[in-house]
Amino acid sequence: MFRRIQNERGATFALAIMMLFVVTSLVSFYCLSYVSQIKMYNSLEFANVRATINLLKEIGSK
Repeated sequence: MFRRIQNERGATFALAIMMLFVVTSLVSFYCLSYVSQIKMYNSLEFANVRATINLLKEIGSK
């Protein structure tokens, strides 16, 4: 099998380019999903802090 890939027509180079594209795509997807998850956690934290502040204001006004 490797004899067919390692020929003079550049099949190894094409395979390397395809693998580079696949790996780069997977790394990009992983990084974007991580950033999206961090943004979601930050927005949930902000919402919980706002709810806590509102609850404390409500308790303090009684």
